[in-house]
Amino acid sequence: MEQEINIAGVYVSSFVVVLALGLLAFLPLRALLDRLQFDKYVWHRPLADACLLVIILGLLVLTL
Repeated sequence: MEQEINIAGVYVSSFVVVLALGLLAFLPLRALLDRLQFDKYVWHRPLADACLLVIILGLLVLTL
């Protein structure tokens, strides 16, 4: 993966692009978990959401 990406003349870290992709993957997953009432199975929903986002980001970094 490249170190920096040029977007309209502005150099952006490649992690920012991975973070955007991770958020795009996380939002539908969160909507699905809301529909499945995931709150009943976790103690702290924001903490579980943060962990899922970190897992998604880790998988994206490994695959890209």
